[in-house]
Amino acid sequence: MSPRRKTSALIILLAVIAALTLPWAVFSARADLSFGPHEAQYRVTADARLTLDFGPLGSLLVPADEFLPLGLGLSVDVGEIPVSGETEDAASALGTDAAGGVGGGVVDALGGDIASYASLFSAPQTQIDEIVTGLTRDILIRWALAVCVTAGLLVGVTALLGPARIAGLGRALAGRELIAIGSVVVLVLGGLSVLVLTRPAPPQPDPAFAGTPLAGAEVTGRLGGIIDEAFTAVKEFSDENDAFYDAVIAGLHAGWANRPLSGDWSAEGMVPPASGSADVSTFVLSSDVHCNYGMARVVGDVARLTGADGIIDAGDVTMTGTSAENYCFDVLDDELPQDVPKMFVKGNHDSQETAKHARSRGWAVLDDSSAQLAGVRFFGGPDPRRTVFGSGPELETELTADEYAAQLRDEACRTDFDIMLVHDPRMAQPALESGCAPYALSGHWHRQVGPEQFGRGVRYVSSTTGGALANALTPGPLKMDAEVSVIRVDNATKTPIDVQTITVTPGEDVSIGPWVRFPAPLPLVARPVAPAP
Repeated sequence: MSPRRKTSALIILLAVIAALTLPWAVFSARADLSFGPHEAQYRVTADARLTLDFGPLGSLLVPADEFLPLGLGLSVDVGEIPVSGETEDAASALGTDAAGGVGGGVVDALGGDIASYASLFSAPQTQIDEIVTGLTRDILIRWALAVCVTAGLLVGVTALLGPARIAGLGRALAGRELIAIGSVVVLVLGGLSVLVLTRPAPPQPDPAFAGTPLAGAEVTGRLGGIIDEAFTAVKEFSDENDAFYDAVIAGLHAGWANRPLSGDWSAEGMVPPASGSADVSTFVLSSDVHCNYGMARVVGDVARLTGADGIIDAGDVTMTGTSAENYCFDVLDDELPQDVPKMFVKGNHDSQETAKHARSRGWAVLDDSSAQLAGVRFFGGPDPRRTVFGSGPELETELTADEYAAQLRDEACRTDFDIMLVHDPRMAQPALESGCAPYALSGHWHRQVGPEQFGRGVRYVSSTTGGALANALTPGPLKMDAEVSVIRVDNATKTPIDVQTITVTPGEDVSIGPWVRFPAPLPLVARPVAPAP
């Protein structure tokens, strides 16, 4: 066989292998993600419908013709709602989380589950993007593996047969490439035809879903009696939530033109021009969002209106830090300007999984480390605790909170940085008192403190951006005031100049406060050093 024919045969062989293995890769792919508050496994089917399998309760069947091509479908095996930590008894399950500020009762946990369902209607694109990304990744991995394994087997068979037999087969197949291609096409089309012919009947529409995003869906089993009521409750929650934050966003934009523009923002008492062309960097600071995806819209709009150079979150994006709650982080991230750099530090209601997920979304995550954001170097680390519903805080590290705060102080004394960022203000206290941290930003207390001198430094504690009231449902319309902070930093000295607070009330009112200047840290006689061990 000539070299040209050998090349053609090799290309045809690889094309045949790819064509034969692609259907297997598509229909065997799996993606372990979430569905609302549930863990869930997604897989591709050929039945042109979305099947939500709730096990013994039954299934929800939704026509998929409008959002999936080629008659493909999607099957979702809905699992349990993950819970971190074990409750010691019924009494503790009904208690509050004294360490975290957000409600820790079972009612709040169940309310959070309802809010997670509702978020599927308010921000469905985030869930869709996760599913597409997860399944595509698994399909490509399986396809590449199948091609490599099949090609490897053929190479092995070739080695066993030897050159003489291979040459004989080559002569026998010479000029019959089109027959081989046709055979593969017939085989693939035949397999697809079987899938189409065995496709189940279309879903029988449930009249309860008429005029909703689930129009045309069918419910089977005992789930039918449950979902009619549950879907109505979730839809009402979603509609109420959307209406509330639509009004908030409208109020924010209406009041933006009249916001306070000036402040005593530098040592010379200069006033930055309204155009924002002064030599300053603008940061939007949020904290304690606690899965309130409605306020995520507000944070995103504030970032766009201010022309933010960087976005900072001081932790507690989630409520318990489960993998399913990564969806809360995704909604926040999707609402923010994608071209603006972002930084996150883990709170006590987040987990190491939350921090890992934030990093995968492109956020700079402080983990006993420093990182630059818009030219300013921040230093900080994650809260060592993880607070879960009903069981209180658990340590995720070998250090207690006090021991970790002391360790952060020692590291701060050895690190060159401009601003410290932690979740709990108490974690920054030793570093501020020693003079190793000139400025510190934090959250956790669900109330604003400062900016004020503390120790030898200056601290600013952000209130809750999610409006998280103890023993109340955090997602949804606000139960208490929620705040977003805008901080300006001098690009020459890398020091905070002033802060402006945007407050949203449960009555849908939006107020934009005056610029409040950061005081200067106390002067140091000598460079601070870490205490001797």
